[in-house]
Amino acid sequence: MVEPTRDRLQGLKVAVTGASGNVGTALLRRLTAPGSGVAEVRGLARRQPPSLAPYDGVRWHLADLGETRSEHELTRFLDGVDAVVHAAWAIQPGRQPEQLHRVNVEGTRRLARAAAAAGVGHVVHLSSLGAYAAGGGDREVAEDWPVTGIPSSQYSRDKSQAELVVRELLGSREGTTLTVVRPTLVLQPEASSEIGRYFLGPLLFGAARLLPVQVARVLPLPLPSLRVQVIHADDVADALVAMLDRRAGGPFNLAAGPTFDADGLARALGSVRVPVPAIVLRTALSAAFHAHLVPTEPGWLDLGTQAPALDSSRARRLLDWVPAHSGDDVLRQFVAALGRGEGAPGPLLSPAGGGPQRDPAGDPANVPGPRAT
Repeated sequence: MVEPTRDRLQGLKVAVTGASGNVGTALLRRLTAPGSGVAEVRGLARRQPPSLAPYDGVRWHLADLGETRSEHELTRFLDGVDAVVHAAWAIQPGRQPEQLHRVNVEGTRRLARAAAAAGVGHVVHLSSLGAYAAGGGDREVAEDWPVTGIPSSQYSRDKSQAELVVRELLGSREGTTLTVVRPTLVLQPEASSEIGRYFLGPLLFGAARLLPVQVARVLPLPLPSLRVQVIHADDVADALVAMLDRRAGGPFNLAAGPTFDADGLARALGSVRVPVPAIVLRTALSAAFHAHLVPTEPGWLDLGTQAPALDSSRARRLLDWVPAHSGDDVLRQFVAALGRGEGAPGPLLSPAGGGPQRDPAGDPANVPGPRAT
């Protein structure tokens, strides 16, 4: 966890898009905590969160970034703020890629234009591991790895294009600091129901309640071996606070150890690994997707098997950032919460859901693979 200097946080007015989602909620816990020094926190969401912590300490604006009429609300949302953290992202409906593009890429364009017009001094764009090109092999890649995405993944293509949008509109703007954050798979127990609904759908999400006891005892994992990293949402929030505090610009990878290969992932879940060629898994996922058994399009598997592991040395060096949670613990706690059907209050995190799966108010986890920001 980072101990902020609070030189810049003191009296800061911060706006957060996607504020009711996985990463957004974790960030609100930090920004609204007693002693944070932040003067005002504004949140943008499509649906009003409940009057409970951390949502009750936020001034809410309701808008759908996929709609042109959100531009008027964005003007009000960003008026007079010192910094904005753009964490909004839609994961579903995977069968309507043009709708996802409208929310994610064009919505990012609306936000970036509004931030420029409002003269916001610091824009933090929450991107993802998914923006990176395939490759890396056994090494962890730094922030200079190509950000061209994985073409067969809708999520990856949109993440790459959204980065291009913010760089074009804000990257060279005088008086604006642009920070781009690329976390790996972001998890927390409170988001297990949200993420389960997004990626498993109603049928498998119900079966996943049995995951820790039955389903995960034998785990089919693709060949060649995976390289998977996870990070707790609170650790991402700590890094975001440090970026705001220090007005740190440029790109930042965020990942916590260890990096799991396929065998390590199975061990962390208490499972027995069954090696399966990636093409076999992709064919099965494609069939289930087209049969409307799952909402997860096959590009997510491509992302999970091709995306590189991340080197987060820059964040550790410039932000004095050290993750407080190990990947092993995060993964086990998340799966246990998924099996118990747990969640948290709010339209996105609650076990009951509260609306359709598409919600431009927040990337459920910001990353690739059966993850999800």
